[in-house]
Amino acid sequence: MNDIIVSEILNSITTAVFGVVIIVCAAWIVVTIVTALKGRANTRTRADIYNRLIDKFGTAPELIAFLQSDAGLKFIEENTVQPAEPLGKILASIRIGVVLTLLGAGLLITGNIFGESLGGDLYIVLTVGGIVGLMIGIGLLISAAVSYRLCKTWGILTGNEKAQKR
Repeated sequence: MNDIIVSEILNSITTAVFGVVIIVCAAWIVVTIVTALKGRANTRTRADIYNRLIDKFGTAPELIAFLQSDAGLKFIEENTVQPAEPLGKILASIRIGVVLTLLGAGLLITGNIFGESLGGDLYIVLTVGGIVGLMIGIGLLISAAVSYRLCKTWGILTGNEKAQKR
């Protein structure tokens, strides 16, 4: 193929990739801001509820008696922050790692198959993109394996023993 055609293809691909990256980054920023604002509003609401609850009790022994009752224990349990599930995060890391590994391998294979016919520049782009995707994917898979091993060693995953025995 002609070098001008290959250059135009690469310019079009680069423009499309940068456009997608900008859209994804903007969406990520918006989601992060909205999530932070929701968390802030939730924290303010909880603080207001706790303050009102404390104000309703005249003395400390009344408050302690309420918190030790079934209703008080239920209130405390509903308002505690639940710990993040490490197994879900490990599985998400595995999913992303597998996708990136396969994407990187696919780019490397495509670069090796079609690289010579489309020109040297496209071969370089596909090879570098493939290596980067492959290495990030493998890194995520290794990270997930290490995280799983550490969580199991530290006893964080002990709540899933029933599911593992099945």
